[in-house]
Amino acid sequence: MTIMRKILFSALFLLLIITGMSGCRQESKNLRSDHIVTGISADFDYLNPLLIQLSLSREVCALIYPSLVKPEYNEEKGAIAYKPWAAKSWEFSPDGKRAVFHLRSDALWEDGKKVTSGDFKFSYGLYKNPKIASSRQHYLNDLLLLPDGTADIERAVETPDDSTLVLHFNQPLSKDIVLDHFNDLMPVARHIFSAIPPDEIRSRASELPIVGAGPFRVREWRRQEKLVLVANPSSVLPRPAATGTMTFLVVPEYTTRLAMLKSGQIDALISAGGITPKDAEELKTTNPDISIKPVHNRYFDSIVWLNIDGERYRNSRVVAPNRFFGDRMVRRAMTYAIDRQSIIDGFMGPDHAVIVNTSLSPAYRAIANTTMEPYDFNPGKARELLRAAGWTPGADGILQKNGLRFSFELAAPVGNPRRNYAATIVQQNLRDIGIDCRLRFDESLIFLKNQNEFRYEAALSGLAAETLPFQLIIWGSDFVNRPFNSSAFRNPELDRVIGELSRPLESGRQAALWKNYQQILNDEQPRTFLYYYDELEGFGKRLDRVEVNLLSTLYNAYDWKLKN
Repeated sequence: MTIMRKILFSALFLLLIITGMSGCRQESKNLRSDHIVTGISADFDYLNPLLIQLSLSREVCALIYPSLVKPEYNEEKGAIAYKPWAAKSWEFSPDGKRAVFHLRSDALWEDGKKVTSGDFKFSYGLYKNPKIASSRQHYLNDLLLLPDGTADIERAVETPDDSTLVLHFNQPLSKDIVLDHFNDLMPVARHIFSAIPPDEIRSRASELPIVGAGPFRVREWRRQEKLVLVANPSSVLPRPAATGTMTFLVVPEYTTRLAMLKSGQIDALISAGGITPKDAEELKTTNPDISIKPVHNRYFDSIVWLNIDGERYRNSRVVAPNRFFGDRMVRRAMTYAIDRQSIIDGFMGPDHAVIVNTSLSPAYRAIANTTMEPYDFNPGKARELLRAAGWTPGADGILQKNGLRFSFELAAPVGNPRRNYAATIVQQNLRDIGIDCRLRFDESLIFLKNQNEFRYEAALSGLAAETLPFQLIIWGSDFVNRPFNSSAFRNPELDRVIGELSRPLESGRQAALWKNYQQILNDEQPRTFLYYYDELEGFGKRLDRVEVNLLSTLYNAYDWKLKN
């Protein structure tokens, strides 16, 4: 039985269970008065902050593990501020090379042990370990370094007492960079993980304990089926969850998830594009009690063009140009060839998406570069660029160059109607200019693994790129240590700009650098940036106290509660 069939079988089995139980539960409302069920399209990659890569996994980990601070987005100002969490206060040295965090003394791991500065220092050592291969490993490169260029954890991280964490940096850093990056490095419990060989943490991930200090703890995790969280009664980060149980139910098929939301079998439908705009509009009439909450300016879709020869890199670690997309002229042609507005109009509608030409969110209007090439749909321009790059029609009408047909697979994850729709438009657009684009759909975790291993020459995928500090970790010529740089794009000038943006700067210089950042991406098109879109999250009529924002769909999930 294939993985996909197993997933579908599991989802249908769970659906039958829940459907059967719903009748019984009419006799005992208490069974669902304190149990929120959320439908998701795919399982989490990991529930260990050292290993996570998927944005929804990160959101759930933030409900389980301690973090230094809590970011909050001010929509009116278009800015992110930070409030106390595990750290009750913090200060920075005038030269930007030292930060001191004063931790709460009453935060406990769920087994009763105290959360200490030692947990953070110990965990930073694990994030650094190359065998763990954390997607956030390079955050530590801002610390004082050893002669080999890796973080000197012993010297750079001081713990004068259990409640004080001192960080020393090798260069001045902006406060926002420090707060964003080190907040993302959520710790694991030293008293548990110190007994586990670091080299085994990734390979043994499925069997390792999940012990947190946040408002929820894990009761059960059945891979590809469900994750069950329960309130953590000892949490002060910020408090025990308001609901006793929260289940994330994996249902790959979108129409099934939607039907379950309509019938009340699930209380929320989130992630993987949420609810389609067409269905959201219909729900206003058919199910007016379902609340639709848009997450604006957080997510973008793009087509990742692999800039390198992935097979050669995997086999010999040699970086050589990709046979198609190693050429900037070809990548620019791809963007001209794709009718992005048609995708928006046909699926999301113009009110729920905006075309972009870089990875920067439209939320940051103050630093937007408004002078860039817009890449309006122009098949003629695409053909012209391809011809200049040496691609001419072959006997079958498909472009060829030196005997190589322009024929490749475009991969996308299953269970996402928006990306499925976009893929068919892209396929036709490219066919119209003489390119053979074959579609391939893989289960989400397989898709992520293949993309991380540079197995796709082209992939339709997206990112939650909500903060400016996160923009600075997407790109980097050291793409092996930048897992979000799945195109393996290298550009020394962009590296220089990113390096300078990481430091304290006066506002004028910072704005100029951000515009340069955008210009480089616009000129190079390492991805065809399609659009930032509104993810329309759906919530049942009984679910109360829900807040979603640019930063997170589960932003205040610890306060969610079912109304009687």
